Amino acid sequence: MRKVYDSLILGSGFAGLSTALTLGRLHRTCAILSNSTFRNAGAHAAHAILGHDGKSPEEIRRTGRLEIEAYRHAEFIDATIMKVYKENSSRHNHEVFVAEDQQGNRWAGRSLVIATGSKDVFPDLPGFVENWPDNIYQCLVCDGHERADLPKGILAYPQLTILACKMATVAHFESLPPGAGHDATFPPTPSKVTVFTNGPANPHNDKEITRGLHILAGHGITVDERPIQKLVRDPKEGLHVHFTNSETAYMGYLFFKPASTPHSLTQTLISHFGLDTTSTPFGSSLTASVPTMSTNVPGIFVAGDAGNGMGNGTNAIHTGVAAAAGVTHFVNELDDEIALKLWMDAQKPRKEA
Repeated sequence: MRKVYDSLILGSGFAGLSTALTLGRLHRTCAILSNSTFRNAGAHAAHAILGHDGKSPEEIRRTGRLEIEAYRHAEFIDATIMKVYKENSSRHNHEVFVAEDQQGNRWAGRSLVIATGSKDVFPDLPGFVENWPDNIYQCLVCDGHERADLPKGILAYPQLTILACKMATVAHFESLPPGAGHDATFPPTPSKVTVFTNGPANPHNDKEITRGLHILAGHGITVDERPIQKLVRDPKEGLHVHFTNSETAYMGYLFFKPASTPHSLTQTLISHFGLDTTSTPFGSSLTASVPTMSTNVPGIFVAGDAGNGMGNGTNAIHTGVAAAAGVTHFVNELDDEIALKLWMDAQKPRKEA
């Protein structure tokens, strides 16, 4: 370990790459440490990313890396980081962050950006993993449009939630021509959307769920209460929902939003540095302060899904830029202190020999 980078970036997804690219524009050095494991592995295309709609995540990352390398400020390092800690540096008595991999290799940086993404927690439902992400979608912006004309389902598993009701409305209007919602009538035309509740839809007579069910009925959305046994991929496209009574239903896709949790490395950093976290109905993530995505620990910043429950490519890019701004101001402050000390020392009267 000889070189000290301005920043260590953990992760080479959209967020980490965006941070690195922005630092390149400001002539700040960085090391991108990653084992190239991505949450969107298996996704055929990314959507709603301006200028890149329909491109594969791999293509976007590959292009981003070429753009970063053109600035000659960054090093891409293939490594599985196991821990990060702080130690004193001989350079101007400042502490540095040290990242260490499985083999004991170490890299030092004046700041740290956590762009490790998040991990989805899948339900214990046979066939779920086999259909993810080809036929089970967690974001109807990213997926869904291409199968808008097919029957589609909302998987309310293990039970119905308000989110499932709201996403059923989103999927319903995705089936209609733009603007068709203004022409609603009653009784409604049967929707192409079915909400699968895996049993009684509202066993506890929850008022919000009751209202949600009434809204679904108003849109002509079917609520299917049959208990689900398994999910089976269709040989061509979509999947089949198998029920415990041996009946089945074909769907072009299912929507399901799994809970997310920080990656194991992020969990280690949370424990070691005492990083604050935020819990939402979608899971937990690091707490970040806007606009610079700073954490409660000086010098540590977060970008992408690691600090936001709304997993989205555009959001990852945005927060990567924001984290780079935070890094820049943080290291600028360090350099300002160094420059000030050097100047003050130079003003001291020299002792006569």
